[in-house]
Amino acid sequence: MSAADPSSFVDAEAPLAEADRIAALDVLRGFALLGIFIMNMPGFSHSLFAPPDAPTTPLDAWVVALRDLLFAGKFNLLFGFVFGIGFAIQMARFGAVERARAARLGVPARAHRTAHVYARRLAFLLVVALVHAMLLWSGDVLVVYALLGFVMLALRRAGDRLLIALLIGCLLFPAVSEALRPLLFSPATETIAAFQFGQFQASNDAAFGRGSFLDAVRETARVFAWSTGSAIGLYGYLAFAIQMATGILAGFVLGRRGWPRDAALRQRTACLLWPALALAAAGNTIATLGATAFASLLGAPLAMFATAFARTIGRAALAVVYALVVMRLVGSGALPPWLDSLRQAGRMPLTNYLMQTLLATFCFYGWGLGWWGRADATAETALAILLFVAVQVPFSKAWLRRHASGPLEALWRAFTYGRRA
Repeated sequence: MSAADPSSFVDAEAPLAEADRIAALDVLRGFALLGIFIMNMPGFSHSLFAPPDAPTTPLDAWVVALRDLLFAGKFNLLFGFVFGIGFAIQMARFGAVERARAARLGVPARAHRTAHVYARRLAFLLVVALVHAMLLWSGDVLVVYALLGFVMLALRRAGDRLLIALLIGCLLFPAVSEALRPLLFSPATETIAAFQFGQFQASNDAAFGRGSFLDAVRETARVFAWSTGSAIGLYGYLAFAIQMATGILAGFVLGRRGWPRDAALRQRTACLLWPALALAAAGNTIATLGATAFASLLGAPLAMFATAFARTIGRAALAVVYALVVMRLVGSGALPPWLDSLRQAGRMPLTNYLMQTLLATFCFYGWGLGWWGRADATAETALAILLFVAVQVPFSKAWLRRHASGPLEALWRAFTYGRRA
């Protein structure tokens, strides 16, 4: 093998044997995929620019309340957390492979090699994400993950103090931006945006609800162009990116310290379960009461800041609770069947995330079953769970019985390393 031969990277990044995978991370990915599907379903069944429909039954009101309390904002954070852990693990693995290659050949290690390999990985993700966001569904999150991956690549050698400072800044940003929104956007800008929202709702209803597949593609591209070319759209992307960066930064800090492989660190973090649950309850209670409940005591701007910050902390704390509960459930023994189903789905996250778009758009768009605008929150939630359990989990199990990784994951790896792994 020559010094220029990259095969050591390929061999090291061949699909991991099942025994070498971290089961808890795969379960967390699968759990996050289910939660993301549940929260994305309203955006598949109705225009993203439409205000939420008022619940028409007590059951629907309960579903809306529970979906907002237990799912909204939590599962993208959780997925970002796993993304950050995975980034830390891959950086360590790539670095170890390069150091071993250098020692074997008696040459200096190439410090840039790890970054180059991971940049190719991110480039593939970004291309797939752009195709998805521009042509299939404008609610895509992969573009943000890919771009944040490049940011993390630049921060990979940063110390914990800097990363924690950035994490704190990410937690503060939603509250600060909410309090300063009147200064950021003039009444005229808000009025124009409201008018544009109404226009997009009407065109979404026509293209997605009654149009052909090509009509849906053209409308998705138009929404993407507005989202990336308008002040309000870019602000939304920035706010979402900062929210996702919260989970990624936390995952990276813990991941490079060895969590969840390090049993001692896992034991220390396990004691955070009950404090995190209490913080989640307090934060979500304050956010539910809303700024008006505290306006007379704190004043309107400070009350708005406090409730927005409480919402952010409540979401982050509940994501932590989910991660710690999964770690306890996984343990060290054999997984029960329902956790193993989540693990199988979590082994092919890119394939399953994009499959969710295909399944949901087929159900709701005019080129498919045409259920656009007909589902209430109860039906949306039930359909997400049904499609995940009855379609995605069986497909994942069947595929992984014959292949080491998902179909898109295999293409991803082939692009990253230049040949099939």
